[in-house]
Amino acid sequence: MYLSLAFVRFLESLPSALAVGLLLLPRLIGEDGGRFRVPVAAAAVFRALLGFVLLYLIARQIIPAERPIDSALLWEFTLGTSVGKAWIATQIVAFVFAGLAVARLFVTSDLLDRITLWTGVFVLAMVSVTGHAIDDGLPVWTQVSFLLHTAAGLTWLGGLLGLIWWMFTAHEKPPEVAAKLAERWSMVAKVAVGLVAVTGVAMAYENVGSVPNMLATPYGRLLTLKLALLCAVLLCALAIVRYMHRRPADAFNVDWVGKVGSLEAVFGLGLLGIAGYIAVITPASHETDIYWPLPFRLSYIATWGQKPIFPSPIWWWGIAAGVLAIVAAAVWWTPATREKRLYATPAATIAALFCLAVSFSTEAYTDTYNDPTQDFTAESVTRGMTAFSENCVGCHGAMGEGNGPMSKDLKNAQGLKIEPADLTAPHVGTHTIGDIFHWLTYGGQSGVMPSFSHVLDVDDRWDMINYLLMLSSTNRSRFIGPQAMIQWLIAPDFALAEPKLADPGEEITTFYKLRGKPTLLSFARCNATGDEKAALDASLVKAAEVAHAAGAHHVTVYTGDCPAFAKSREPLRPAAVEKAYSIINRYPNVPYTPEIAQAHFLIDRSGFVRARFKQFGPDDGNASQFAAQAAILAQEPIVEINLHSH
Repeated sequence: MYLSLAFVRFLESLPSALAVGLLLLPRLIGEDGGRFRVPVAAAAVFRALLGFVLLYLIARQIIPAERPIDSALLWEFTLGTSVGKAWIATQIVAFVFAGLAVARLFVTSDLLDRITLWTGVFVLAMVSVTGHAIDDGLPVWTQVSFLLHTAAGLTWLGGLLGLIWWMFTAHEKPPEVAAKLAERWSMVAKVAVGLVAVTGVAMAYENVGSVPNMLATPYGRLLTLKLALLCAVLLCALAIVRYMHRRPADAFNVDWVGKVGSLEAVFGLGLLGIAGYIAVITPASHETDIYWPLPFRLSYIATWGQKPIFPSPIWWWGIAAGVLAIVAAAVWWTPATREKRLYATPAATIAALFCLAVSFSTEAYTDTYNDPTQDFTAESVTRGMTAFSENCVGCHGAMGEGNGPMSKDLKNAQGLKIEPADLTAPHVGTHTIGDIFHWLTYGGQSGVMPSFSHVLDVDDRWDMINYLLMLSSTNRSRFIGPQAMIQWLIAPDFALAEPKLADPGEEITTFYKLRGKPTLLSFARCNATGDEKAALDASLVKAAEVAHAAGAHHVTVYTGDCPAFAKSREPLRPAAVEKAYSIINRYPNVPYTPEIAQAHFLIDRSGFVRARFKQFGPDDGNASQFAAQAAILAQEPIVEINLHSH
C-alpha cells in the first residue's frame, strides 16, 4: 500500500510541476509560450483527476483492511478526518488550476498567465498537506516549511523538465536566446534549491530527530539517499554553470546543455520518487524499530573525551587528519599547484575528514540507538534494582563497583583474568543505552558476561538499564549540596496520587507534569522520638513553608508520624520513589541505605536535580539559600530533555 500511495503521489506531483515549469520558462525571456498551452492544460487536468485515486489510497491505508470502501464510507472519511479535509482543499485548488489552464487555450492574456502560474505554484505547495505536514502536533514553522519545501522543490524540478523540453524543441531559436533562458533559469533554480535546503533542515529537525536516525531508520536511510541524489543534481548544475562562464560569447551548445540537464532531471525524478515515499511512511523521530547498520559510530565522549594517552591510534588518526588538512590548504593557495587544486584539494580534504572520523569512531551494535520500552521512572528504576540484585551482584558487586564475590576468579576463553566493569565509573557515560541493552541481550564485550535474554524479557532489560543510569551517577551525586550545580542529573519521573483538594480539571498526574517551575522534593522517615522528632518535624514544616513562599511545587515522600501541615503532593507508590532516589542520596564515606531519613532535592523547571538539603534547621541558612536559588531557577529557560540522556 505504501508503494502504491507513493507512486500515485509521484504521478500527481510530476504533471503539475511540469505545467508550472512550462508556464514559468517563457516568462523568463518574454516568450509567448503558446506551443506549451496544450501540454500545460493536459497536465493540469490530469493532476486534478488523479487526486481522486489518491483519496482512495489514503483511505485504504487508514481504514482497516476488513472494511470494504464504498462511496458512503469514502464520503464519511473525507468529511470526518483532517487528512480528508486537507484533500478537499488540495482538490479545489487543483481544479481551479485546471480551469485556468484550459481557459488559456481560448484566451490570450498576460494577467491570466500570471494567475495560472501562481495558482500552479500553490497546487505544488498543497501536495504536502496530505502527507506529514497535516500532523497538527508539529510546530507551525515546521508545517510552513513543508509547504515551502514542496513548492520550491517541485517548481525547480518542473522548471528543469521544461528547460530540457525547450532545449530539445527550440533548434530554430538563436543561441543567444537559449543562453539567456539558461542564465535566467539558473538564478531561479539557485533560489529554489536554497529554499529547499533551508526548509529541509527544519523538516529533518522534527521528522528525523537525531543524526544517528539518518542511518538507523528506513525514513532516515531514504533521506540519506535523497541527499546523495541532491548532491548529484548540484554537480550537474555546477557543470552547466562552468560551461556558461566559459562558453564563447557568440555560441551556445544547446545539445550538451540539454543532455546534462536531462541527467540532472533523472536525479531530480529520483528525488521526487523518494520524497513521495517518505511522505507516507513513519518519520524517523517516531520510529520504534531502530537498527544501526554500521559496526562503529562517531563519538567525542567515547574517544577524545576520555583524554587518550599519546601515542595511541586516536592520536595518530587525528594527526593524519591535521596534516592532510594543511596539505589541502597548501595546494589551494600555492600558485605552482593552482592547476591541480580543483582535484587535489577535494581529495586531500576528503582524506582528512576520513582520518578525523576514524579518530572519533568507537564500537557500535545493531541495538546502539535502540529506543527503550520503559520510561525513565522511579518505578522502573526500582524494578531494575531488583533484577540487578538477583542477577548481577555476584560479579559487579552490590553497588555495581565491580567488586562482587566472583570478580576475582573471572577468566575469558583464553584464560586471561577479566575484571568486571565498575558501573559507577565515568566510562559508563561513553556508551549509549542501546549498547548496554545489546550486552544484556547477547553478552558482554569480554566474553565473560553471559546473555540475560533468557532470564530477563525486553522490558526487564530496559528496567535494569534505567537503574544503571541512576547507578552510574552515584560517584558525582555524592557531592550534591545546597549550592546549585549545573544541569546534568535528570530526576526520574513517578506517578502522583490525586491531591485531597484537587482543582477541578487538574491533569497533573505525574512528577514530570510539574515541570514549568521549580519543585522541592522532600523525603523523611518520622520514626524518631523526643528532641530528635521535634527537630525533624520543625525541619519538615520549614520545608513546606519555604516551598510555598518561593512559589515552588512541593512533593513529599513521608513515612511514619510526620506533621500533616508539612505534607503536600504525594507519590502514588512512595516506597518505589524512595528506593529510586536513595541511589543518588549518597554522601562521601557514608554507607548506602535504601531508606532516606531526611533529604530535600531542588528540581529545576526542566526536571534536573540541582541541589540537595539535608534539613532546614533554624540557623543553617538553608531556607534562605533555597529561596534565593529557587528564584534564580524560576527565570531559567525550560530545556526539553530526553529522560534517557546520560
